[in-house]
Amino acid sequence: MISLSVSPYNAREQYLTPPFPAFFMMSEEDTEDKKELKTSMGKDWGSSLKTELKPLFASPSDFDIFCDREIGQVYIFHGPELNCTIDYMEYNPETQRVTIYATDGQKLDLGARIQWLVRPYFAKAQDIMIIRTKDGETIDGVEVPMIIKGQEKPKTLH
Repeated sequence: MISLSVSPYNAREQYLTPPFPAFFMMSEEDTEDKKELKTSMGKDWGSSLKTELKPLFASPSDFDIFCDREIGQVYIFHGPELNCTIDYMEYNPETQRVTIYATDGQKLDLGARIQWLVRPYFAKAQDIMIIRTKDGETIDGVEVPMIIKGQEKPKTLH
């Protein structure tokens, strides 16, 4: 949903009051969930499809997802150091959530739903590049296999 507010302007096309900025809500949730989104935006991006798993990242502001549709590569850029070694990831298209499987047996959630703009690209990726950055510079990174829920577990090195 895109909600725009336009201020009235006079005959000389000058705004009588400054225009309000556009508010973008990239959610496909029902109206009830949109009310929840406004009150808890920082908490899992307003998702009504919560998980009981511990999140890999404490907040959605700790990471960013970038999809390069030209080459079909998905990147997850993050600032905080990871507290585990990731074996593989599993994307569930029904809940739009990613489960992280660590080499030590931990099962974690990414920390937010995959939003509708990146879902088509995310669902096609076979490997995800997870890159830690600081002040815009790459510190380290790892390529992690990803499966779609219901598919066979990938063969890993661990």
